[in-house]
Amino acid sequence: MRVINFINKSDEGSAIAEFVIFTLPFFTAFLILITAIQNQSMAISESKNLARQSVRAFVSSPNEELAMVRAFQVIEIYKSKQSRGAKKERAIELNLSCAFYPCFMPGNLVTATIKVGNDQTASASEYVDLWR
Repeated sequence: MRVINFINKSDEGSAIAEFVIFTLPFFTAFLILITAIQNQSMAISESKNLARQSVRAFVSSPNEELAMVRAFQVIEIYKSKQSRGAKKERAIELNLSCAFYPCFMPGNLVTATIKVGNDQTASASEYVDLWR
């Protein structure tokens, strides 16, 4: 009986220790994975929104001279909000293309393609207002 009582008393903390030793590495890896996925999805969402805003600034311009300036101004405003490290790691390039030229003709389809860093690309298209 003394042996059984000794075994029961000496085993009190082992369940907690086993839980921490065996599950903590899995939870840590899971947390890192979820964080990486969240960062990637935010980058995709950000680049799509930036492309949409750039093409919208282009097609809603009052004249052709301001259209390109306004599209690139959206990019510059976004860059001004980034940190220096983010500017170096994630360089942003804007490319505007049109279905036919000149781009600012009523009914023309304008596509803005944003390239962020080396691997992130997003595009958005919009028509120039027919009643210009």
